[in-house]
Amino acid sequence: MTFVVLAYAISWTIWLPLPLLAGRQDRVDWTASPYLLLAGGLGPAISAVIVTALIAGRVGILDLLRRMVAVPGRLRWRALAALGPLVLFAIAVFVARLVDGVWPDTSRFGASVEYAFLPVLVFWTANLIFYGFGEEIGWRGFAQPTLQFRHSTLRAAVLVAAARAAWHPPLFGITPTYRTMPAAGFIVVAVFHAVFDIATTTPATTTLIPTLMGAGITIVGLLVIPSLLKSRA
Repeated sequence: MTFVVLAYAISWTIWLPLPLLAGRQDRVDWTASPYLLLAGGLGPAISAVIVTALIAGRVGILDLLRRMVAVPGRLRWRALAALGPLVLFAIAVFVARLVDGVWPDTSRFGASVEYAFLPVLVFWTANLIFYGFGEEIGWRGFAQPTLQFRHSTLRAAVLVAAARAAWHPPLFGITPTYRTMPAAGFIVVAVFHAVFDIATTTPATTTLIPTLMGAGITIVGLLVIPSLLKSRA
């Protein structure tokens, strides 16, 4: 609970100026930096480091750092992290073509609406660090294994998912792509997270792509549940 409260407090405090100043630029003398959106993504990671230091001290921090840079040996997991979101993106583009009758314009793949001034590779790197590692170090690197000491893998995953979902709502009032959307190892998960975000936020001529990709990842998650229940038995 301490980790969750601290993660929320750090991220939400950093994000607070963004919704407060939205639409009020004519009444204030300064504007909130869009980089605050990125910085807030580090909340879970910072919280994980602080709580780990309080609980396990130097040994715990070293173990956390070791797992942060440990690359899973199996190539298939690394391939899934980097290519999985791209496959979902391709499927979403194809389905959007069937629904709309025209191919969506994806010529700006990987670009960012929020950070259009950043070179694409810089944006990708920032996405990996602030959102990929920033979130995954906390939720998957700390919260998930900690909960698994007292709960099954499935129950721990559900609890993490609930806490993580409740961490995101402020972004729906800040991030343009959120507002327009209809209602393993650290490195692998962080890469998957970053590539998924990059693909879903790609500027395109249809809003179906992020919606379909979100639906696809949800379906995959539901398909994994039976295997978790089987491993529990």
